[in-house]
Amino acid sequence: MNLHDLSREIKSVLKEDKKDVGNIVHKDRMSLILVDGLGWNIAQRLNTSVKPEKINSIFPSITVTVFATLLTAKRPGEHGILGWRIYDREEGRILNLMKVLKEQSVELDTFFSNTDSVFIMPEVATKSMMSKLKVIPYYTYWDGLYKYKLALENKDSKFVFFYLPYVDAMSHLYGPFSSPTLETASEVMGSLEKITNVYRESYSILITSDHGHVQVDRSVNLREDEEFLREMEFPPYGDARSLMFKSKRPLASLSKYGTLYEREKVEELVGGTNNIPDYLLVPFDNVNVVYWKDDMEHKYKGSHGGLTKDEMEIPLFVYE
Repeated sequence: MNLHDLSREIKSVLKEDKKDVGNIVHKDRMSLILVDGLGWNIAQRLNTSVKPEKINSIFPSITVTVFATLLTAKRPGEHGILGWRIYDREEGRILNLMKVLKEQSVELDTFFSNTDSVFIMPEVATKSMMSKLKVIPYYTYWDGLYKYKLALENKDSKFVFFYLPYVDAMSHLYGPFSSPTLETASEVMGSLEKITNVYRESYSILITSDHGHVQVDRSVNLREDEEFLREMEFPPYGDARSLMFKSKRPLASLSKYGTLYEREKVEELVGGTNNIPDYLLVPFDNVNVVYWKDDMEHKYKGSHGGLTKDEMEIPLFVYE
């Protein structure tokens, strides 16, 4: 199972068509909690009352891509959001969605429209892909837990989504196996289990993640690679562990940084052709490859977006 399969099951339950229902959701009311950055490599170290199932993320294993899939029940290659930097074919330019979403929303054809659904999100993330949905912002970790409980107590809520970014933030800063990251994950899961144990009789409550992290030991700056700059026809987009290129010919200089996939393989990886590149670079384990100046400012010790087990394998906790 992967997150696309999970999104299809949620859609089936909410739309009551039942055609994609598996063996996960058994109640008419459900809640999905997304703990950003909680990979299987972290989850299996935690002491929880429920044993998680190991499932897979989607590729690219990037938060904004996962959000688009969960909201639409479409594969990345169908909805076309393949990372934080995307290629705008109509304008012939690269857009930084991180900046765009701070100023305006990006409309998606989401199946949550006209459903009794509520989304509990950090205040900074409320201008996003959810402009047509009922979004309740929260301002601190504790405020989020409080508002999540209030949403569960509302008898009109058929679906409650709760997003927590804290494990991801710590993993980026300190690495996925650091004490700060593991302590944050333990604290978050402990708080969530206290809530799930109260409301699991009324809801099917699922806790999962968007991706895991790999430890980053080296960052490559493509602007310092003269051979690549001579070959480059158009700046890369995507992310530091899933770089995408528009090019009429293979970029041979990139092979020293990771595995280079051609369009046919990319289509297979993302499940469609919308916005896919001619070439995709998936860096070697523990390596980030950057081109854009704002990406160079991040000195991450943990990263994601690629195809390693640490990035792709995530937990699914089910409370009923």
